[in-house]
Amino acid sequence: MPAPKAITFDCFGTLIDWESEVQRCFTDILEKHNVFDVDIIALQRRWEAIQFEYIQEQYRPYKEVLKNTLQMTFQENNLPFNEDDAARFSESMGTWQLFEDTKDALLELKKYTKIALITNTDDAIIQETVKQLGVEFDEIITAEQAGAYKPSHKGFHLALERLGLEKSEILHTGFGFKYDVVPATELGIESCWVNRYGEVRPADVEETYLVGDMKTFALLIKGMAAE
Repeated sequence: MPAPKAITFDCFGTLIDWESEVQRCFTDILEKHNVFDVDIIALQRRWEAIQFEYIQEQYRPYKEVLKNTLQMTFQENNLPFNEDDAARFSESMGTWQLFEDTKDALLELKKYTKIALITNTDDAIIQETVKQLGVEFDEIITAEQAGAYKPSHKGFHLALERLGLEKSEILHTGFGFKYDVVPATELGIESCWVNRYGEVRPADVEETYLVGDMKTFALLIKGMAAE
């Protein structure tokens, strides 16, 4: 099979170490309030579940989403926080760190195909993030531009329009199964699940390709390009 003409990527969780950064932010807030005995991973997972439902209600700016869902999660768990904590969390996302294999993998992929982002965030946040990544993308589609968050199909349609490609000519790659693999499959777009933590599929859908990290994904595409 030849390499796709373009690869569209989820950003946070796929290229940026989303889980570790959220856990770090939550730990910092709790320690500031002298709370040290919370299961941070469970708290982060609960926050993700709350956010998944919240972003499907209507479009809201992502900094507002971050602020509001932190408050909802901490209140639900009777954990201390204040308005400044929620504001700092909402402002921190652009500084979250990338995975060690991200930049080299993206630079390798650019030898064989176009690369684009379809990301559940705002324009201002992704501008900060792209500076950290240090890689030029052919297109960047945000939830702000699409007016909706994945798993909505709007961002995918916008990406296809801007890239000038058919569904059969792209490969969508992401960490968030429900956010990325499921909508791509619904649209008839091939997908690659970057399953860094060995998660169990949360839906009765199967990705086209499965890898454990971006380095392996780059090797997969390199092999396709060589055929």
